[in-house]
Amino acid sequence: MIGKSLLQRLIALIALFTVTSAANAQMTSATLGDMEAEKYFVTLIQFPETHGDANVTIHCFAILKANGRIEKQAGCYLNNNWEPIFIEAVQKASKKAELVPARDGKKTKKVGLMFQVEFIKTGDEQTIRIYLNTGIQENVDEYGAEHIGAQRVLGKEAWDKVCPKHAGWVVLARAHVNDQGVASSVTLGHGSGIVPTGTCQQAIVDTITSSQFAPAYVDGIAVPSSYVEPFGN
Repeated sequence: MIGKSLLQRLIALIALFTVTSAANAQMTSATLGDMEAEKYFVTLIQFPETHGDANVTIHCFAILKANGRIEKQAGCYLNNNWEPIFIEAVQKASKKAELVPARDGKKTKKVGLMFQVEFIKTGDEQTIRIYLNTGIQENVDEYGAEHIGAQRVLGKEAWDKVCPKHAGWVVLARAHVNDQGVASSVTLGHGSGIVPTGTCQQAIVDTITSSQFAPAYVDGIAVPSSYVEPFGN
């Protein structure tokens, strides 16, 4: 017969094993890594020369390879004529930066990395910050500006085979990604250019729902979040 105290310890051990196994099953997101590292992304960015103060936030996307290096360079969205010098600074640094790659157990993964770079200059003081999320308002309200957004594993992209090539279109896919990295409730919104065919749109939805994700993280804890990704060609 098992004593009561031993039984309680066994139950606690089983519970601990279950929690640990669930945590290990979650994919971890890519991070900026050690700020003291030689190729830390933030310190590689040179603040552009400006006349007067500045407060600029650049929104960017990059393919982060399984070795932690950015493929080619980051792509950033141009909103006004004030931003090109800031975008150039981000892209130049992205060619050299080394990040900590996303990981599924012992295996590193290639992911789509969406992030913001904030440039603030007040007098002689200059600050650069990188936020590894897209700034979706409901996520920021819930988790704060510095949470890590969900990251999609890139592989065989079904949409790329059936959607128009070099046609100058953009579709915004929006989804819910739970704390296990599973996407659902995908909706599409027209961004710009032509409206893709129904076959293309369905392929984008299928791509999102069939993809593996690193969930959003807050202080090392996986959380559900809203997710938005641009698709285009």
